[in-house]
Amino acid sequence: MEREFTKIVTGLKGAEGPVFDRDGNFFMVAPGEGRIVRVSDDGAVSTVAETGGVPAGLQVDRENALWCADMRLGILRVTVDGAISRVVSEYEGKPIRGCNDCIFDSQGNLYFTAPAGSSAEAPVGEVFCRKSNGEVVRLDEGYQFCNGIAVSVDDRWLFVAETRTKIVWRFKILSPGVVRDKTAWAQLPGDHPGGPDGMDFDANGHLLVTNHGAGSIDVFDAEGELLDRVRTPFLKPSNVHFGGDDRRWIYATEHDENALWKFRWEVPGQPQYCD
Repeated sequence: MEREFTKIVTGLKGAEGPVFDRDGNFFMVAPGEGRIVRVSDDGAVSTVAETGGVPAGLQVDRENALWCADMRLGILRVTVDGAISRVVSEYEGKPIRGCNDCIFDSQGNLYFTAPAGSSAEAPVGEVFCRKSNGEVVRLDEGYQFCNGIAVSVDDRWLFVAETRTKIVWRFKILSPGVVRDKTAWAQLPGDHPGGPDGMDFDANGHLLVTNHGAGSIDVFDAEGELLDRVRTPFLKPSNVHFGGDDRRWIYATEHDENALWKFRWEVPGQPQYCD
């Protein structure tokens, strides 16, 4: 389907991690610059924090703090004044492989991917949950490159994008940090290098998945059936996030111009905390 895309800003090296806070402010990361930035719709960019690492994914908690998946440092919490706390850096006494993306469920449990060093020859990517009580649990391992991650609005299902295989995996969430019934839920189309990266749900329960390298955002229904392919004016979409006053704007990052774009959607995005 053809959409009208508006370019907001370019040149944010490795542009990823788009997210709105609970006051309507927009943030994203520039991994190649080590920065978390705030961006306005007129393209003004200001630095919120320099992590000293490689920030790759962002989310916002109920207290309106940013949580960052950093490929070098782990999981960070960043307050509105830019103060950084290192929340998760190891598991079972060993450093966690670089963290790439993260998502909160409605109760404040943080699910995140850690794919650093993984490949087809070395499928060592892992998926974790940092429970709201601070406990860190490894949910799964053996990924060629686990990337984007999403949770359904009812906290019943966890979705993990594996870029190299072009598969979106689905798990049933039994309780925070406990999953089962791993299923190859959706297969993205194309024979290009790349595949699923960032993901976000709309209010109809459709999952929008960036197809990095294919120049599309692929839309799946609740059963993993491909409904639509939104063609993008760039080849390498990286992440998507709903926002704006009515939550019907989709903000998309990409790796061709390292840019941020936006376009309209028919329905709002899925609320994160249902309040």
